[in-house]
Amino acid sequence: MTTQIDYSVGMSAETAYGTAVAPSRFFETEFKFKNSIGRVQGKGTRPTRSVNRLNRNVLSRYEASGEQEIEVNTSGFGMLLKAVLGDATSTKIGTTNGYQQVHTLTKNDPLGSYTIQGVLPYLGGVSLSPHTFVGCMANGIAFDAKEGEILTAKIDWLAKEMLTNVAPAAASYPAVSDLFTFTGGEIVIGGNLTVPTTTALAVSAGGLAAGAVVSASVSLSNDLDKGGYNLGGGGKRMRPNALGHRSITGKMKVEYTNDDLRDVYLAQTDVSIVLTFKSFRSLGNDGTAAVLPTLQIVLPYVLLKGDVPQSNGGAPIEIDIDFEAFDKDGTAQPIYIVYRTADTAI
Repeated sequence: MTTQIDYSVGMSAETAYGTAVAPSRFFETEFKFKNSIGRVQGKGTRPTRSVNRLNRNVLSRYEASGEQEIEVNTSGFGMLLKAVLGDATSTKIGTTNGYQQVHTLTKNDPLGSYTIQGVLPYLGGVSLSPHTFVGCMANGIAFDAKEGEILTAKIDWLAKEMLTNVAPAAASYPAVSDLFTFTGGEIVIGGNLTVPTTTALAVSAGGLAAGAVVSASVSLSNDLDKGGYNLGGGGKRMRPNALGHRSITGKMKVEYTNDDLRDVYLAQTDVSIVLTFKSFRSLGNDGTAAVLPTLQIVLPYVLLKGDVPQSNGGAPIEIDIDFEAFDKDGTAQPIYIVYRTADTAI
């Protein structure tokens, strides 16, 4: 017997685009995928036929897509990061139980494709039904950190098609998996940035520790193309989605306590932004310092947008600051996402 809460969402990397594989990683997330069937209506007419004719309404294409919003946790999230960015390394941190993953933007097209399966319960606890989406490719990710809340990420997926004949995979989850929260977060703007290595986090010496930030978000878009519907495909996409013009943007809401960020905006000089979240359960000790599960977003070259502070009717003044990250010289990375975890594999 099952209840309505007994659904599961599993995922695994594909060897060949659009060929289903059994899910190996499971996430505590809703299953919000859809399979759209396109039809077109013939425009020819006949006398006395004033209503669209059924035999002139034909299939045109199948389009599948999904949205996955997840509370970012300390185990298993690396697979999602690799799906979005494309390149990743994983290195053991000294003698600890921790591994540091460093995710960067791939320069090779296409990104990897994945099978994502949702196993959904019937009402009344009778059985479970698997909906399996193949050829899933990550079109982007959006991180959102708000005061007093859990760090979340929303991944936008494009898929080849939905299958209903793939056996449901039995879900399994990590024994230990904590959440990253606003409480364990900090943001540093500007300073002398040292980018992350395979085992060291990024450090911004002399940067502005912006303690007045009450919310922050970072979004990465891969701008995947939506073509590949060719003759012989039966209305289904025949190839992986191609990478487009990527963009990295974000927003901050900041209480107006000084003019530091205003002056950075007015000067229009590029600065770095380092957004770090740490959990409180140690991954082990290497004899010098505890290693904590960590998610760190590093943007080396950023321009601030927005406006100057304005009055707020007697309430505390808050500034909405938009920003965009840039590729400076074609060799330095425009974004690093570092993930410290007990996972031995991405």
